[in-house]
Amino acid sequence: MTGDPLIGRQVANYRIERLIGRGGMASVYYATDIRLNRPAAVKVIDAHFREKEAYAARFVQEARTVAAWRHEHIVQIYYAGDEDGLYYFAMEYIDGKTLAQVLSDQASQGGFLPVAEVLRYGRAIASALDYAHGKGVIHRDVKPLNVLVASDGRVVLTDFGLALDTSQGSLGEVFGTAHYTAPEQARRSNAAVTQSDLYSLGVILYEMLTGVVPFDDPSPTSVALQHITLPPPSPCQVNPRLNPAVEPVLLKALAKDPVERFPSGEALMDALGTAFQASPQPMSSLPLALEPSPALPQASHAGRSTGWLLWLGAAVFLCLGISLVAAIVIANFGQGKQPASLKLTLTSSPSAVPVSLPFTTSSLAASTQVSLPSASLTATSPASAKPPAISPTPIHATATSLPGNESMTLSPTLPPSLTSVPLTPTPTLKYTDRRRFVMYYNETSFYMIQLSGVGDLIAGVNFERLDANGKVRNRFSGNRWAKYSPSSVLNACFRLEISGAGNYLRPLACEGKYMASLNPEPNDPGIFWTPEEGSTVFQVLWQNEELVRCEIAAGTCEVYLP
Repeated sequence: MTGDPLIGRQVANYRIERLIGRGGMASVYYATDIRLNRPAAVKVIDAHFREKEAYAARFVQEARTVAAWRHEHIVQIYYAGDEDGLYYFAMEYIDGKTLAQVLSDQASQGGFLPVAEVLRYGRAIASALDYAHGKGVIHRDVKPLNVLVASDGRVVLTDFGLALDTSQGSLGEVFGTAHYTAPEQARRSNAAVTQSDLYSLGVILYEMLTGVVPFDDPSPTSVALQHITLPPPSPCQVNPRLNPAVEPVLLKALAKDPVERFPSGEALMDALGTAFQASPQPMSSLPLALEPSPALPQASHAGRSTGWLLWLGAAVFLCLGISLVAAIVIANFGQGKQPASLKLTLTSSPSAVPVSLPFTTSSLAASTQVSLPSASLTATSPASAKPPAISPTPIHATATSLPGNESMTLSPTLPPSLTSVPLTPTPTLKYTDRRRFVMYYNETSFYMIQLSGVGDLIAGVNFERLDANGKVRNRFSGNRWAKYSPSSVLNACFRLEISGAGNYLRPLACEGKYMASLNPEPNDPGIFWTPEEGSTVFQVLWQNEELVRCEIAAGTCEVYLP
C-alpha cells in the first residue's frame, strides 16, 4: 500500500503507476497509455490548489499552450483533462536525469562539465526559450530541475507551470526559484520579460562553468535581494581555469537591467561559443589570485608585471626586520652591551638580487636580498655570518636576543596574497601544496576562507570537537555546506552562526563573500568550535584523515585541504 489514492487509477487513456516527483503545486506520475502502449508522464494539480479557480485555470492553460507546440527541446503534451475535479495533463515520458542531477554527479567527481556539453545544454535551452518567446510565452522558472537530459542525449525544457502568456497578465503570487530568478522578476512577478528567462539561463551557464550559482543563502528572500542589489562574483575568480573571454559574456547575461542583456538565447549562445574559441590569456598575465597554483611565482620568472610585488614584499619584510632588530639593539645598549654588526637578508633562492640600505646605529649597515615565495630574515655578526636558511613554516617568527656577538634569526614566510589579513594560525604540514584555508571563530560563529589554490569540493571536510581523552564530542560535516554550495572559491568564506546568539565575528577577510551560510540552533550537535568544559581542541579531517588540531581558545587556525 502506497497511501497515494492516484496509484492504480486510470484517467482517460492513462493508468497511473508510480510517483516520479512533487513540485510546489503539482505532482508528476509515471503512467502507461493503455491504448497506444507507451509510457507517459501525468502531471496532476495538488489537492489544496484545486479549489483555487485562478490557479486551476492557469494549470489548464499551460497544457493548452504547450500542447500546440512542436519543438525538439520542449516536452510534448499529449492530452489535458478535468475528471471529477482532478486537473491533469499527460506528456511524453523522458527517461533520463534532470540537469541538476547531471551537475551534482559531475561535482561529486571533482570537476566541471566539458565545454562541449555546456554549449550543447545551453543551446538546447536557448532554442526552446526562443521558440516559446516567439509564441508570446515567458517560462519564468528556468532552472536545472526543469531541464531533462534523456538517456539518448536529448535535452528537453519542461514544466511551464508558471508560464505567462504575455497577452493575459500575471497572478503575481509566485516568481520562480530564487537562485535563478531575474532581478525584475524578484521585485514583482508580473514584471517578467523574455530577458528574464535569459537571465535564468545565464545563471545556469554560470553554474555549469564554475560549479556554483552566483548568489546563495539559506534564505530565498536574501538570495532574491542579492540578485537585485549585488554584482555577480567574477566567474574567472570562482573558476581560474575558465577562459577569460567567457567572463564578459556571462556578466552581460546577468546584467541587472534587462535591456543590457542579450536580445535572444541564440545571441547569448553564439557569443559564448565565440568566447570559448578565443585564445586563452596566458596564465602568467592573469591577476595573482587567479593563478592555478597556491604558490606565488618564482623570482626567476618575475617580469615587469610581478616586479612591483617583489619590491613591495621586500619593503614589508625589511621594515619588520629593522624594527625588531633595532628594538633588540636598543635594549643591548641599555645594558651596556656592544651591538653586533647586522646583515638583514630576505631570500629564498640563489637568484635573488641584493639591495643595500645603510642606516646609522653605531655604523650599522644592512643589505637586503629579495625573492619569492618564501623568505627568511637573519642578523649575524661578521665572525659567524652564514648563508640564511629558508624556513618551511607557513607563517612563523622566532627571535633570540643578542648578548654580545650572538645571532638573531627571524623566519617569516610571505602569505599567498599581499592583500590578505595578517594571520597567525596553527600550521599543518599536510598537503601544503594544495588549498589553504584559514578559520576564524568565537563563541557564537565560525568562518573558513580559502586563501590559495583552485576551488574544489567542500563536502569532504569534517570537524570534530575532542575531549581531554581525544574522544569525539561533536561533529560537523561539510556536506551541510555542500547542499548550498558544493565547491570552495578563492577569497570567499563558508560560515556558521549560531541562531539568535549575536556577537558574530564576521571577519573582514570574508568581505561579505559567503559561499554557504548556516544558522544552527544552540543545541545543534554540529557546533564544535565553542568553549566547553573538558574540551580545548577540535580537529579538521579530510574524509577520515586528520589534518590538524586547532586550539579553541586561539580563535584562528589554518588547514590545507586536498
